[in-house]
Amino acid sequence: MDSHMIKRIRSFNRYYTIWLEVMNKEYLETDFSWTESRILFEIHISPGINATELCEHFNMDKGYMSRILRKFEKQRILTREQILGSKGLKKIYLTKAGEKIVHQINTNGDRQIADKLKGVDDATCIQLCEAMEFIKKVLSENEKGGMPE
Repeated sequence: MDSHMIKRIRSFNRYYTIWLEVMNKEYLETDFSWTESRILFEIHISPGINATELCEHFNMDKGYMSRILRKFEKQRILTREQILGSKGLKKIYLTKAGEKIVHQINTNGDRQIADKLKGVDDATCIQLCEAMEFIKKVLSENEKGGMPE
């Protein structure tokens, strides 16, 4: 891969993160950052996940994750339950208040995408989705050990 390709990919990444508004302090009209929203969503789709698994999934520093989880616990949007026989490992679950927040984030996220693409016809949206699926496939297969030649 040459430097021109790298610059094009990085340019797209910068554009896309701005387009998604992930740097907005109140992401999707909530009191949560993009990182916090993603962690809440992951707990939502993986009830009982533990902090170590979250760190591995997001490739995130344990101290940073710990601060976010403590904040959520103080806000009563998640609970932690000791795993029997473990040395301090705890399963993490969203409370009803946490589930309500995830629902709000999902609803606002759906509305955001619909609003941003309201002027795009269905055929173009299909092409866009196919391109995104292709990107995901290439990146995923490369991560698993490389694309076939």
